[in-house]
Amino acid sequence: MPHTRPRRRTVLTAALAATAAAAGCSVPEPRRSAPTADPAPGKPIASARTRRALLLQVAAHPDDDLYFMNPDSQRLLDAGVPLVSVYVTAGEHTGRNRIAGMPETPPDRAAYSAARHQGLRQSYAVALGLPVFTPWKRGTLALPGGRRAEVDTLAHGGRRVELVFLNLPMHTPRRYTALPALWEDRALELRTHLSAGSPVTRADTYDYDGLVGVLAGLLARYRPTVVHTLDPDPDVQHSDEATRRRDSEQPGHSDHGDHTAVACFTWAALCRRVSDAVRDGEPIPAFTTAAFRGYYNRHWPKNLPPEVLKEKAARLVPYGGDPSWQCGNPSGCGDYGVGGDRPLTNRKGWVRSTHHRWPGARPALAEEPDGRLAAYGVLGLRAVRWRESAPGAWGEPE
Repeated sequence: MPHTRPRRRTVLTAALAATAAAAGCSVPEPRRSAPTADPAPGKPIASARTRRALLLQVAAHPDDDLYFMNPDSQRLLDAGVPLVSVYVTAGEHTGRNRIAGMPETPPDRAAYSAARHQGLRQSYAVALGLPVFTPWKRGTLALPGGRRAEVDTLAHGGRRVELVFLNLPMHTPRRYTALPALWEDRALELRTHLSAGSPVTRADTYDYDGLVGVLAGLLARYRPTVVHTLDPDPDVQHSDEATRRRDSEQPGHSDHGDHTAVACFTWAALCRRVSDAVRDGEPIPAFTTAAFRGYYNRHWPKNLPPEVLKEKAARLVPYGGDPSWQCGNPSGCGDYGVGGDRPLTNRKGWVRSTHHRWPGARPALAEEPDGRLAAYGVLGLRAVRWRESAPGAWGEPE
């Protein structure tokens, strides 16, 4: 009856919002290969009803997910959604694991990378409700092009986390930031870092196509239903040189250059994944996407309620660890400059907000001439439509 329609629409909107949301991306057009989705309409969409949910997030550095994609990631994990987190760089930086008030240590990039990886294992163990030093299953994962990555796995209470470390360098001898150069220069090759104690014992090389192909291969392997990326299109911000270096922002834009480059690589891989599926005669993969603002979320409102902020900051404490901890990792027990009270006392305040780059394309509802509802959203980078077959009963997306 007419007076029941508004209430039903509210319920349907809330239900569909959980399964259909996506953001656009302003990835520059590649100059050599073309990882673009086949634009032909009418391709079938993979059914989400027969697939389990899975979150795959792609970060530039160890801790980007903790700072910028939480609490969204934690909420999905709490709901029982398996989580796969891919880290593109080794996070080796200068090789110094600094902590205020402690003596400087000699630079050791392999050890610092390993300490940050240990911090991630500590953080996600706690996120699963386990003791901070719970052992993980560590192994290697075969990647396209004969490359290998370390994959660390932990499961508890029906929940599961996998951490995938690609270990590309943050810097090279001639370049302060390597990933932005790899995005711009299709002839450039980067050699991976070996983290201390890793089961991966051989370095690999990556060029532009190699990284897009590996990320697309991970998407094909894990078949996520939700993908979290960093921001491929950060706000324009012109700062003087001293401010830009102090705040780790790239020239002209208010975020770290690695964040932007890795986000662009991820969106190029999403396009290639859809294109490969079309080429192989598969249905369009039914994933949704969300891009998150990075360092420059500090320029935006502090939007987390106190209890949520407390929970988010607590995730960084085991990641930061402490030099006195006995975690069993000779290279270190976390990223020491991040733990303790530092997430909440850091002047940059990254932990105090979580901002989607775009508001999110929640399903739009429209009434059809026969009185039934249609819902419009995005799956697999395609605009899709659901139609009611009966009140409250929805067909597959078209």
